[in-house]
Amino acid sequence: MLGPREMMAVALAIGVVGGAIVSAAEPVTFEKHVRPILKTHCFLCHGESGVAKGKLDLRLRRWLVRGGESGAAIVAGQPDDSYLVDRIALGEMPPGEKRLAAEEIEVIRKWIAAGAVTARPEPETIEGGNYLSEEDRSFWSFQPVRRPAVPAIRNSHQLRTPIDAYLLKRLEERGLSMSDPATRAVLIRRVTFDLVGLPPTPEQVRQFVEDQEPGAWQRLVQRLMASPRYGERWGRHWLDAAGYADSEGYSDEDRIRPSAFRFRDYVIRSFNEDRPFDKFVVQQLAGDELVPPPGQTLSPEQIEALAATGFLRMAPDGTGSGGVVAVVARNEVVADTIRIVSTSLLGLTVGCARCHDHRYDPISQADYYRIRAIFEPALDPKNWRTPDGRKLSLYTDSDRAEKKRIEAEAVKVDQEKKKKTEFYITRTLEEE
Repeated sequence: MLGPREMMAVALAIGVVGGAIVSAAEPVTFEKHVRPILKTHCFLCHGESGVAKGKLDLRLRRWLVRGGESGAAIVAGQPDDSYLVDRIALGEMPPGEKRLAAEEIEVIRKWIAAGAVTARPEPETIEGGNYLSEEDRSFWSFQPVRRPAVPAIRNSHQLRTPIDAYLLKRLEERGLSMSDPATRAVLIRRVTFDLVGLPPTPEQVRQFVEDQEPGAWQRLVQRLMASPRYGERWGRHWLDAAGYADSEGYSDEDRIRPSAFRFRDYVIRSFNEDRPFDKFVVQQLAGDELVPPPGQTLSPEQIEALAATGFLRMAPDGTGSGGVVAVVARNEVVADTIRIVSTSLLGLTVGCARCHDHRYDPISQADYYRIRAIFEPALDPKNWRTPDGRKLSLYTDSDRAEKKRIEAEAVKVDQEKKKKTEFYITRTLEEE
């Protein structure tokens, strides 16, 4: 299993290609080209959530042909006679200020002119009011990660890693090449800023420039990644994704989170120790489940797992602040926790499906509340604990015994102090 270091390298190496463009030779189909446009602009009023204004449902091609109160929405082969094209071309639909782009209107016209074809037979019904086409499900970001073939290139002497092959392939296709290799002074400056966030000292630059032994670069990288500053530098990226903050951030009161640092330090240690990514995720999502009850004497590993669950408490939380509606504040904490988990681990903004099926991603409103059904019982709104009520003792049995001994000694000291105070007060009064 890859650790955070390897995962970060993979993330930096992955390239992303934008949405598909309709080519002249490509047949325009409802599912691939037209439905995404209608889903973005029209489904909210014409099909989703049980709403079909004007009795017009645009989610399936045959329903466009059937039409609504104003008749058929499209006439296959005749875009100029299609009511849908008229309304959107005149800017009458969708309502409001947002309009379809000229390119989107042209795609719809081209589709109707070609016969308004579908890629496959449409479903008889749409279960639960939400229909996900094969195109929705085959979107690139929802596919399993696969190891691609490394492309062959002409200037193979420039390769340092397989990633270079992908870069050089694109450059060669455009008649370009890589820049000249950076000097050693530039290299150490770049990598030091990148890995620890600080510039190298003049002495460190001199040593690297003068180090002519094989493996000098590898030794430099290993030295930087062994520095405690490495985890502080790279851990902050995950802390940003997790919404880390030292205060609640819910209202102007902005109460301090006195124990938030424990989660911050856990993340820093995870990067510095190269903790496997699967363990890193499990501890943050279910670290408390890794600790058997009642948790009276905790091992360092168990304390680490509990600190990791601070991930689920990074959402703005105003339930301990004054002047808030408790039920609303609790609801927002649950919703923000789902947002943090989904954006950081899934790369999705599922919050749109809180009120309606997602406009862009294949996530239904039902999916959102299925996810919520996982997290809400864990946060337990019916037995809610405000931030001040979530403290857990990290004392071991020996710590408790020592605490008891010290408190007993403190009682003795206090009693002795009281006796001496009374003695000196009495003596002073007698002498006067």
